[in-house]
Amino acid sequence: MPSRRLPIALLALTFPLVGMAENGPDFPIGSVIQNFALPQADTAGKKTALVRGKRATVVSPNQLKIEELDVDLYNAEGKAETTITATRCDFWRKENRLTTDTGILVKKPTLMVSANGIDWNVADSCGTLYTRVRVVLSSANP
Repeated sequence: MPSRRLPIALLALTFPLVGMAENGPDFPIGSVIQNFALPQADTAGKKTALVRGKRATVVSPNQLKIEELDVDLYNAEGKAETTITATRCDFWRKENRLTTDTGILVKKPTLMVSANGIDWNVADSCGTLYTRVRVVLSSANP
């Protein structure tokens, strides 16, 4: 029986352009993708985000369940400026959205926000954090 685990090298070849409506190839339901990575780019091809996870499981043609989510958001200069982390998150391919209600952490150099839930539009780099939201501000860059 063929393995359902797909190496990251295969994903690198199948996700060359992000922002496509499909958001990657179709995999059979139940497939497990180790070291999941999905770069995001604007219409000019400039990298805007990198969505990664230790493992992604295909729940449906539109839904991936990502474990150990780590998202880097890039500024205009192409530098990773904001990170979003979660233990578990759902990625909705058609909507290009991340959702979770099991805890999320957003970090910037002078800001840290934690919450129980998030609904995040990856393409627009914006979203809503909800339930037990906590904000910590600092006055200087680390």
